[in-house]
Amino acid sequence: MAIEREQLFGVDLQLGDRVGGLDLVPDRREDLDLAIGIENITQALTLRLLVRQGELARLGYPSYGSRLHELIGEPNHTRTHLKLMAYARKAIEQDPRVVKVQEVRAQVLPGERDTVRLLMEIQVVDLSSPLPLTFDFKL
Repeated sequence: MAIEREQLFGVDLQLGDRVGGLDLVPDRREDLDLAIGIENITQALTLRLLVRQGELARLGYPSYGSRLHELIGEPNHTRTHLKLMAYARKAIEQDPRVVKVQEVRAQVLPGERDTVRLLMEIQVVDLSSPLPLTFDFKL
């Protein structure tokens, strides 16, 4: 079943948070590390939230991405949180491997005035339990 999930969820180059953005991650042999299976779909869904919707239109993917960037600079209150949750849900549900987003919650991080943590439970094809996804967004 692990091999089937690898095929279903795919393989991609592993990306990691670095100063200034995302970068490729080396493995122990100093080759490029891979995101495989569950790790890959988690990375793919996170990237979908990070990319501005329409940013990849010239590459043939006009609806790929999210509208989260539209909320940069908005006040950190309930109305903004509701928009964040709606935009995240819509973006995640565009992935064909996602059955549905079961839950999205917004949480203000203590001591962080401009950061909202989105906590999602995502039902993905071929998984019996929801996939948890946490995404921090700076307003």
